[in-house]
Amino acid sequence: MWPRPEWFPEARLNYTENVLATGLASSPNAIAISACREGGTDWRHLSWKDLRQSVEECASGLRNLGVRKGDRVAVVMTNCIEAVVILLAAGSLGAIFSSTAPDMGRQGIVERFLQIKPKLIFMESKVLYAAKHIDLRSVYSQAIAELREKVPELSKTVVINGPTWDITDVISWAAFLNCRVVPLTFEQVSFNHPIYILYSSGTTGAPKCIVHAGGAALLQHKKEQMLHSNMTIGSVYYGYTTTGWMMWNYLVSALALGTRIVLYDGSPLHPSPTSQLDIVDEQGVTHWGTSPKYLAALKQRLTTIIPKLDTLLYCTVSGSPLSSEICDWFYKTFPSRIGLFSGSGGTDIVGGIVGANVITAVHNGELAAASLGMKVEIWDHEGHNIEDSGEKGDLVITKPFFTMPVSFWGKSGEEKYREAYFDQYPERRVWCYEILGRSDGVLNPGGVRFGTAEIYGILDHFAEVEDCIAVGQRRKTDPDEQVLLFLKLKDSLKLDKSLKQRICNAIRRDLSARHVPQHIRQVADIPYTRNGKKIENMVKAIVSGQALKVGQSAANPECLDEYKQFTNLPFGAAAGSKL
Repeated sequence: MWPRPEWFPEARLNYTENVLATGLASSPNAIAISACREGGTDWRHLSWKDLRQSVEECASGLRNLGVRKGDRVAVVMTNCIEAVVILLAAGSLGAIFSSTAPDMGRQGIVERFLQIKPKLIFMESKVLYAAKHIDLRSVYSQAIAELREKVPELSKTVVINGPTWDITDVISWAAFLNCRVVPLTFEQVSFNHPIYILYSSGTTGAPKCIVHAGGAALLQHKKEQMLHSNMTIGSVYYGYTTTGWMMWNYLVSALALGTRIVLYDGSPLHPSPTSQLDIVDEQGVTHWGTSPKYLAALKQRLTTIIPKLDTLLYCTVSGSPLSSEICDWFYKTFPSRIGLFSGSGGTDIVGGIVGANVITAVHNGELAAASLGMKVEIWDHEGHNIEDSGEKGDLVITKPFFTMPVSFWGKSGEEKYREAYFDQYPERRVWCYEILGRSDGVLNPGGVRFGTAEIYGILDHFAEVEDCIAVGQRRKTDPDEQVLLFLKLKDSLKLDKSLKQRICNAIRRDLSARHVPQHIRQVADIPYTRNGKKIENMVKAIVSGQALKVGQSAANPECLDEYKQFTNLPFGAAAGSKL
């Protein structure tokens, strides 16, 4: 697996050509993309024929500004039709696309684009989120000014939606498109030629730039969507995501099947969590992608009967482990004919490792199957396969697969690539990944390793708990690790001894005494990445007294200060006794 092998070295293809081909051939006048703003407002629908025309016009604009094969085209945009069009237009030329969401902030934008040095940047200067109109011109102008000083390749900034600002090289979308339209052609490139650059979480520093091949992404996504999820011509796929998450790239690839995709921009909880279900129902969605975090919010706030959802066949959840409690609730609330599938994969491979299988039964709390073509095993720390033992270990992939990244972009990219995936078992050269929570977030008190997801599943049963995070604390003077559990409670509730004891009793009963945290504390908020993942490793570092730099992928970094007060908690108490 290392160094990375080259797949199909003689093949030549174009990602965009493949994405458009099936829909154009089967039903050019049918809807390819439906898009709306927050709460299901401002719907727009684009046919396959119109999508091709939009890509042709955008590709002409890119050519007019000098974009060629291998150039980087970056966007800071919401999940809208224009973002899809820019990706496909860049891909048609053999250019490399990269995206991030508008909530990233100045530093986050600069951290990412300074590394990849784009020729063009597309932005939306005004966005809507949680019923608030947000003007981002000040943030963007600072970011662009900094990038312009350090990236001589950057020629223009194009503002898609909202007003521009007074700089010569900032133009409107209309001005960008105001050029001679050149007939759309598709640059034939190698299977391993990059189509886009994605980013690691960047929670503790500058994110790594993960380069993915167009042929690899196309083949991996079609394999999963067709064979694992039964997606096809006539299917309708809606997955809530932002342009800063790999699920957006995954959503776009479904067009290659002739599937209609639904785009949503805004808060998934506004005006209420059930508005997402209304979209699924009204748009005839067959495949719905969401997260355990959203389902938990829906469970807490659902006060009415859900829509009939007559067309919905499958619901896939990703982003964090799906607890048995949420799974039970889902099948008490939703029609039992709907397949509920949890999966694990991510940005690193822009796809799945384990996930859906529509020809087997759904089992509570279990992932259905390893993805086809993925040689997945479970190893202990000595590199022995323990998948049939019932013991916990690390998920590894032992044979090459299509969407191993082409490289990490930039200086020392090859070294960062090796360190990220292959240093856990350097002699065996296998890809080490994460499954029960993150491997770097696994709890290990007294040498007993278990995942945070096990504790979170217990907490799902407590109506008082709005959110939680569990981490291991081990300071320089500690002989071992102890587990800390932090709770965010609902409705201004206060954590008392009775609730703590009930939580400890439940963990001890359903898991074991070893799983019971040494300390349980109430906090005002739980830190998340902008993609909705708990930042366990950062909280662990803080409570262990480590100094670290907070990256721009944290959605609510201000809450991290609260955790500094817990660095001096006593060590060595019996499990659960120090409440």
